[in-house]
Amino acid sequence: MDKVNKSYPMGEESLHALKDISLTIEKGDYLTILGPSGSGKTTLMNILGCMDTLDGGTYQFEDMEVEKCSDKELSRIRNQKIGFIFQKYNLIPQYTAMQNIIMPLLLRGMGRDEALRKADETISLVGLSDRVLHKPKELSGGQQQRVAIARALVTEPSLLLADEPTGSLDSATGQEILTLFQKLNDNGNTIIVISHDIKVAQQSKRIISIFDGNLLE
Repeated sequence: MDKVNKSYPMGEESLHALKDISLTIEKGDYLTILGPSGSGKTTLMNILGCMDTLDGGTYQFEDMEVEKCSDKELSRIRNQKIGFIFQKYNLIPQYTAMQNIIMPLLLRGMGRDEALRKADETISLVGLSDRVLHKPKELSGGQQQRVAIARALVTEPSLLLADEPTGSLDSATGQEILTLFQKLNDNGNTIIVISHDIKVAQQSKRIISIFDGNLLE
């Protein structure tokens, strides 16, 4: 992205959430965008994830100029190119781990046998093969986050975007998730983590600091 700006109306004035943000992310990168509450990191995440529009500048995702994409095209990018991992897991409580993981594939129209095969491979990668029939309430926080990671991975996205992925976990379990991220990155996955925690950031390859809408690497 190059010279990206984003503002929100605040009464008669505007809040400048992002100010001339320029950032290059290469395939296989593992970076953390680090900043306190109100720094602009959530807005930047929403732009990177094609969940919000920019007011100025350019953002190229692979060969697509995002600011020129239609809503339908943006939806396709989110569904096919980006895997989202959230602090609160966002699992469907009445579904088993397997059902949560396989759902994105079935929604794409993939046949059930092929979807099960891909889901099995992904579950094995995150170390949850013995918990596939358990529902979220029967899993620990770390196990739920592993299900969420597997759900994000199963569609083979170009980018994994993780928003405070260890924020709801104790330090030991959080470290397990960060170790898993390192393994995924070693396997070639491009990962962007959004965090306020310097200890989380220090385990990535690059740290991008954001403060008052300004970026500093």
